[in-house]
Amino acid sequence: MRRLIKRCMHWIILILFTDIVYIFIAWLIRREALKYMSLFLFLYTAFAFLAGLLAEFYRNRRDNAMLQAFLQATDGREKEDFLLSLERDSAARALCMKLLKTQSLLNERTVERNEYREYIESWVHEAKTPLSLFPLVLNNHREEMSPYVYGRFHYIQRQLNENLERILYYARLSAEHTDIKFTRFFLDACVEEAAFEYEAFMEERGISFSFQGKHIAVLSDKKVVLFLISQLMSNAVKYADANEGRVWILMNEDDQKIRLGIYNNGEGVPPEDAPFIFDKGFTGSYPNRQKATGMGLYLVRKYAEKLCVSVSLDSRIPYREGFGIELEFPI
Repeated sequence: MRRLIKRCMHWIILILFTDIVYIFIAWLIRREALKYMSLFLFLYTAFAFLAGLLAEFYRNRRDNAMLQAFLQATDGREKEDFLLSLERDSAARALCMKLLKTQSLLNERTVERNEYREYIESWVHEAKTPLSLFPLVLNNHREEMSPYVYGRFHYIQRQLNENLERILYYARLSAEHTDIKFTRFFLDACVEEAAFEYEAFMEERGISFSFQGKHIAVLSDKKVVLFLISQLMSNAVKYADANEGRVWILMNEDDQKIRLGIYNNGEGVPPEDAPFIFDKGFTGSYPNRQKATGMGLYLVRKYAEKLCVSVSLDSRIPYREGFGIELEFPI
């Protein structure tokens, strides 16, 4: 009501000014009739004011209802009928035409985005098919290769798979509904599966690995959790100490949370970079991280949110003494 009165304020002022003029004229012509004239003008003004407010109120309510119907209408015929009803209101018609055009562009962009996502998904699956033969060929011809050549090929295969998985999960982020399937599984088995993928690479780089945890079951999406752990493993292995690299995983639980931490003994994250490590495309200020895409930890954060899993940098490790990221699963 206050907003409505504010919108009609110029009319109120005009009516009051007109009343003052009429009262002044009545005073000049016949002072004896001033009392009755003033009473009549007051009653007339009050009636006109209330009638105007009531008419404006119902008009606004009708316009809002019509606008809501226009925005919710899915049939193009309904929208055209609504636009025809606005022939006299050029401003409202122009606004609705603008909304129609914007909505049409948004629908086109949505269709294009979905087509692009579907293309990326199909391309990744097609690319993974020949890559799945890579480990089979390596194992069948392992004796024909030196340990160094075998390790390098295994590392290349692991990197290609990791990059394809990252592209696939990034493309799925734009989906209207992410395909999440909650099942109960053992988290330690998932950790061991992810660690096995990096075993050859860690052996080649001379990185020691240890896992300390219990046999704990969680309710989540196993495939997505495996992707999260793999991304954190990749990050830990990549930035472990160059000479005496060490990666370790700790898992424990209490009454409220199941905690899984993945650590390395690298230089860690500078304090000024710590708040931004999960941001999209952030690579930090270190020269050895400038070739990174900055997408791994971003995808970890986005998919952890979908699983109601919290992810954070473990601040208990001092800078230059290591680096760790912790996942917290709800009980």
